[in-house]
Amino acid sequence: MTFPNFLVVGAAKSGTDSLCGMLAQHPEIYVSSNKEPMFFVAEGRPEIPYRGPGDREVMQAHQMWISTRQQYESLFAGANGAKAIGEGSTWYLYDEDAPRRIHQHAPDMRLIAILRNPVQRAYSAFTMLLRDGRETTTDFIEALAAEDKRVRAGWEPIWHYRRMGFYHSQLVRYRRIFRPEQIRVVLQSDLESIPRETLRGLFEFLGVDDSFEPAASARMNVSLVPKNAVYHRLVAGQSRIKVVGKALLPVGVRRRIKRNLPESGLRQPPPMPKEAQAMLVEVFRDDILALQELLNRDLSSWLAVGRT
Repeated sequence: MTFPNFLVVGAAKSGTDSLCGMLAQHPEIYVSSNKEPMFFVAEGRPEIPYRGPGDREVMQAHQMWISTRQQYESLFAGANGAKAIGEGSTWYLYDEDAPRRIHQHAPDMRLIAILRNPVQRAYSAFTMLLRDGRETTTDFIEALAAEDKRVRAGWEPIWHYRRMGFYHSQLVRYRRIFRPEQIRVVLQSDLESIPRETLRGLFEFLGVDDSFEPAASARMNVSLVPKNAVYHRLVAGQSRIKVVGKALLPVGVRRRIKRNLPESGLRQPPPMPKEAQAMLVEVFRDDILALQELLNRDLSSWLAVGRT
């Protein structure tokens, strides 16, 4: 059986899908086609423990809870001698025990973290869940206020809008266990603005030919939001109203509505409320300043209110 030798550990909503897709184009790199297996969070826990709206359904549908090493190793059966073999699970950076679990299985694992302005990241997670019909409020400030209650209720990490953005403290957990040369941190903005240079550095880090250039450019996944929240939850969400809609509407009508939803039911999200942005900048300020020193990168733009 084959075990990976590198991981993209997060952060969620920071371009991990784009990065994994670009790495996977390299002929010497194999990336699991199962996106986010979460093995180093799920190991030894066969039952998905989360209780938020749609948590279990989404994770089951996308096979995001691989709890045994045998299942996990099977994801890399098609590696065929690739030099770099890996996967990307965005909770690894956030989960407190993931670094220990990874080191226990593979102490020489190479680790890639891709980071995005944590204020933007929080809002992007919110709009994604709103788009998917899972977020129970359309008010971002209200959703932030509900975070502690949701965490206590056992909702999955994607709902932890603030908590997932403390990158410095999360990276420090890895640096306590792994050697500095095993960890590479890139910024999502670099992957967008200078993709060739960013990828060349990552290819060198993974020990593969760094002259290879992927065909696609990096693009962020923009989470559209519903124009009409009730309509959207009826056809796309995880709500009681959807259950009622299934009972009342013929199958053909429901399919026609759902098919037309991307064109007629979604729009670009509105700008983040300035009040929420200013509040989150202060929440993250100390962590951003500490991260700036850790990475030796200027992150002052992350502290500017008015840029979304």
